[in-house]
Parts: sequence; structure tokens; C-alpha cells
Amino acid sequence: MKKTLKNNPIVFIALLLCVVTVIAFSKNLKVGKEMSKGFFSGKISFKDSTNHKLYSDKVQIKKTSERGVTVLTIVVIDNNTLESVFVKLYNVTGKGTFFIPGEGNFQNVGNLIKDVNKFREEPNFYQTTLANNEGLKNGVGRVNITRLTEDEVEGELIIIANNSEGNQAQLESARFKAKF
Repeated sequence: MKKTLKNNPIVFIALLLCVVTVIAFSKNLKVGKEMSKGFFSGKISFKDSTNHKLYSDKVQIKKTSERGVTVLTIVVIDNNTLESVFVKLYNVTGKGTFFIPGEGNFQNVGNLIKDVNKFREEPNFYQTTLANNEGLKNGVGRVNITRLTEDEVEGELIIIANNSEGNQAQLESARFKAKF
């Protein structure tokens, strides 16, 4: 008895496997694109360490609305270390300079994390709102948005932040570019 290709279970299974493979492959490509949206490069130091390069091609940028204003969030984890940068800016509607913490109803956020796996440990978490070891609240930051479109942002960034023990971390000469 001769089976036609249409009724052959092996052909059906092979076709099903091809469809599943194509779907899985296309989802993996999409995830890869989401994780590699741009670049981030800058010099960073923690406490008494010397400046070293922080680089990442995995920059997460989100543009949302919060409390009635546009919010731009930047999250970066270094490719070679577990150092991380977190910035949250309020009222971002175009190019311009945004200060951390800034003035107004909403305080911008700038944090540096020495080891992202230990971000809950206070000495590992550096914030612009904490005082240094002399009791001075000298944490500051500045973000210059040089390009902002519907699907891309580009700019420069510096942050000086302190941890709960009063130790200081600095991020300087940082540049970033990423797609939403």
C-alpha cells in the first residue's frame, strides 16, 4: 500500500519540528536584540580604587510615564565586572541637561553599585543622596541628553555618590547610546 506524502506521519512531524525551530530561533534573535541595544562607556572608581573603564553593550533604556510626567530610566551592567549604573530622570521630553538629584517636585536618581549581585548590601550601594564620611551630602550627577528620538537616546553622564559608610564612588566621562 502506497502512502501519500500528505498522510505520512513522518512528514507531518518533520514539518512541525521545522515550525517550532523557526519560532524558537526568531524569539532568540529578538531577545538578543533587546539585550544589545547600544553601548555605555565611562571611568568608574569605588572608595580608594583607581579609575578603571566601565563598558557595556547591554544598556537598558526605558521611557515611561510616572506620576503624570515622562520618566527616562537607564540601567547598565558592566560586561567584565558586576558594577552597575542606575539613573532615573523625571520630566524628560527632549534634549537637555538634567541634574541629579535636581530641583523640583521629583528628585532624579543616580546610583552606582559595586557588585550587582550584592545590591541589597548597604556598603555596596552608592547613592547621590547619602552623605560622605565627613557628613556632607556631596553626591551629585549630571546627564546631558544630546539626542532623543522616539526610538533612541544618546548622551553623557557623571555621578558622584556615597554609600552608607560614607565612602565615595565616581563615574566620569561616561557616554551612552541605546534604543528603546
